[in-house]
Amino acid sequence: MRELVVKAVVNDPYDGLIRLLGDAQRFGFELGASMLETEADGSASVTLALSVPTRMDVQLVAARLARHPVVRSVDAEVAASRARTSHLYVVAA
Repeated sequence: MRELVVKAVVNDPYDGLIRLLGDAQRFGFELGASMLETEADGSASVTLALSVPTRMDVQLVAARLARHPVVRSVDAEVAASRARTSHLYVVAA
């Protein structure tokens, strides 16, 4: 397994968090931690720590989690504590 940190901006805190967590579970990712920060405009920033199979491409994980209209953007990267010199970073809109 590989540890990823996923940061997303969602239009609605509840709907966005539920959809991201639902997709993470459906795709078989393990949840390590989650954090939700609401913004004054009603949107929210969501941070998820996920364990995904090593064979999973970081870009694919971001694309899968960015598929809902409530999700504005998704950034995914290999967790810094587990990253090697060739770590990946990707942004999906």
